[in-house]
Order: sequence, then C-alpha cells, then structure tokens
Amino acid sequence: MTRFVGAGPVAGSPLLTSLEAINKEVNMAVIVASTSRLARSKNSQDRLEAIFHTVDTIKSDLNKCGMRLQEARQFCGISPFDSTSSSFTCTYGIAEEQLQEPSLKGQQAVKLAPSELFSKGKSVLIYDPGHKTWELNEIEYRIEGALALKTPLQHDYSPGSTVIALNNVTYRYYALRHVITRKVNSGQPQLLQEGVSDFYVTYFPDANSVLYRIEINKKEQIRGYIFLLNLV
Repeated sequence: MTRFVGAGPVAGSPLLTSLEAINKEVNMAVIVASTSRLARSKNSQDRLEAIFHTVDTIKSDLNKCGMRLQEARQFCGISPFDSTSSSFTCTYGIAEEQLQEPSLKGQQAVKLAPSELFSKGKSVLIYDPGHKTWELNEIEYRIEGALALKTPLQHDYSPGSTVIALNNVTYRYYALRHVITRKVNSGQPQLLQEGVSDFYVTYFPDANSVLYRIEINKKEQIRGYIFLLNLV
C-alpha cells in the first residue's frame, strides 16, 4: 500500500500566513472574552460588597438607636427614631458626663470632665432627672474644662446633671438619582449606595422594631428586621 505524506505549508507561503492570522484572531478573541468575564465578575463582586456595606452600616446605626437615652426618654420629648416616605433618622448618645458645678439659666458655658467626644458642632442633650428639666443644644467650641454652647441655657441645672453627646444619623433615598445618602449631624450627606431602584423602612412602635428593604437595579433585594433594643 502506498501512503502519501504532505510536506505542509512552506514558510512564507500565503496559506501559512493566513493560518497564522486566523490563529492570532482566535487567541485575541479568547483573551477578550476572558477579560470580559473577569470584568463582569469583578463588577458583580464589587456591587455585592457595596450592598453588604450599606446593610451593615444601616444595621449598625439602628442597633445604636436610643443608646444612652433610656433614662432621659422617661421625661424628655426626644424621639430616637423618625421616618418619612424617603428617609429615616436615628439618634443615639456616644458619650455622657455630669456637670461639675451649678449651671444657671442664661449661662452659655457648662463645666464637665474633658472628653474628645464632646467636640465642636456636636449636638448635646442636657437634663436633670431630679427636676425633670432638659434641653437640646450644640457645642460652639471647647474651652479649658468647659463647653461653650451655641445658645444660652433655658433652665437651671444642679451639679450631677447629665450631658450627653449625640449623633443624629439621617438616611435619605433619592428616587430620581437612584442613590441612598447618609448624613451625620450637621455634616454633608455622603453617598452610601448607587443603583437603588427601591428603598423603604417601616417602624413598628408597638414592637420597637424596624423592617427595611433595599432593591438594586430592580434585581437584587435585601430585607431585614431589626429589634431596637435601646427603645425597650
């Protein structure tokens, strides 16, 4: 039996040149497809990480809602949680100190132990549980061993009255921009989440709990139910 063996394309021949060009195009297509898959995977991972960060931030603030305000809420007209159709605000204390000397109505400075958490621009709650007097104010600036307040005191306070530094955290959903922002006290709102197609928070006062739902690009949905322990 006779076998015929081809010698193959000769180097530099049109056929070999065409084969090399096709091979390069195939390899390039494979690289592009792989790169595209990696990019989609990374984008998907980044999006999920952003969603989880948003949820963790919301849960952290809600778990603090009403913290250090349990005693004051018995007679103060302060609401740790407020909400509208597009936003909610939670308030909690981050530090507390007692007045070290009497503070009289009309006075605009109070003396208490030094603390870095009582800083300029911070909201404060001042109250006397014995006389059930209270008020909200703001720190204008710190001076040695005292706080200068933005407005004069409305009541007299005896030594031992409590001063609480507050955080007021507001979340707002902008439906037309598809974003959620987070604002702390009088600071500028910070972008928290993009691509939001729906967001709502429902408060159940009888159960001291909050139900939230976030929808991203009309696809991913995350729901949660948080019991506000500090409001019990």
